[in-house]
Amino acid sequence: MYMYDRVTEATPMERMMAALNGDKTDRVPVHIYPRWVPLEYLGLTFRQSWEDPDLYVKAQILGQERFQYDCVIDYDMMGPVEEYIGTVLKYPENNVPMIKEPAIKTKEDMKKVNWKVDPRKDGNMPKVLYVIRRLKEELIKRGKGKQRVPIMTWGSCPARTCACLTGFTEWFTIIARDPEWAQELMELALPSWLEMVKAEIEAGADLVWVNDPVSAGDCISRQAYEKLTQPMERKFIEAIRRDTGVPITMHPCGNWHDRMDLVAQNQADCYFLGPMDIQLCVDKINEQNKAGNARCKAMNGNIGAATPSTTDGKKALPYASTMNQSTPEQIEAECAEVIRVTEDSGLRTILGPNCWAPAKVPFVNVDTVTYSARKYGTYSQSSES
Repeated sequence: MYMYDRVTEATPMERMMAALNGDKTDRVPVHIYPRWVPLEYLGLTFRQSWEDPDLYVKAQILGQERFQYDCVIDYDMMGPVEEYIGTVLKYPENNVPMIKEPAIKTKEDMKKVNWKVDPRKDGNMPKVLYVIRRLKEELIKRGKGKQRVPIMTWGSCPARTCACLTGFTEWFTIIARDPEWAQELMELALPSWLEMVKAEIEAGADLVWVNDPVSAGDCISRQAYEKLTQPMERKFIEAIRRDTGVPITMHPCGNWHDRMDLVAQNQADCYFLGPMDIQLCVDKINEQNKAGNARCKAMNGNIGAATPSTTDGKKALPYASTMNQSTPEQIEAECAEVIRVTEDSGLRTILGPNCWAPAKVPFVNVDTVTYSARKYGTYSQSSES
């Protein structure tokens, strides 16, 4: 019997979609951006699943059924678009692709690269689309004609794409010394990933998240963000909504404490929080919502994962080391606090880590997240009405 037959609780699809719309179901959903957990559950390396996409699909399906989080993902990886444009990637045995040689070193190089992409036939992009289609098929098959679990796909904000094309250090230099060139590069980069996202939704993805790890306070100034990269983030997000209509989550990766008000204006439906003060974030989001500058309904995060969470933007919380170092008790305590702060603010909680759940997380720690969502995030009948 399929695990969602004869149950009275909401399905993962219902839970996630409701939260992204600001509504309540039976409890808060859990989304851990599960790349490594399902691969490790089946004893696979990333390269094995990259060389045989059906193994990746199998891991995503069985991992979700085992750990009971509320969303599966495609490869969710850096590279297929940037690789086709011209950046050379290396493929480690058990990690996502990394930059080996950037595509653009001079302005002249901009004329030599492949800006126009067709995700359905170019490079490795069709492999990502294949995984999405297969996930859709398997979820519908296991649901006996109904998809009970949503598929989330990924898109790269223009600044991040440019950093992958020029190299990260060089990108920061361009931002500081030649902002006009930075703007030109982002305008060229945006359509390529927009086409990829559109193809991903066409292939069967139900949700999309976008991220920018290169516009945080550790990377560029607030002024550079406000004038250069934030307007392009918003342009990208609004284009995705216009062309696909799916809910959009943005991940401001890193320390964005001094610019959360600007982040909120990107018009995402949800923000996947980095290692930041949860109270500060929900306050800034609600401030912009009330001013009519934002449309955020939910917050995804903010359990310590790749980096610690904080309460002041600097000092790590004692129970928020990393998902693979904390005890279940520490993770439960942080889950309870994340749910309390977010729900008390009027936003909906999508419980998860503050970045991709890293490799080698003890399975009991993953179980603790879903356990905590049930323990602390169940809505009463009176709260739903």
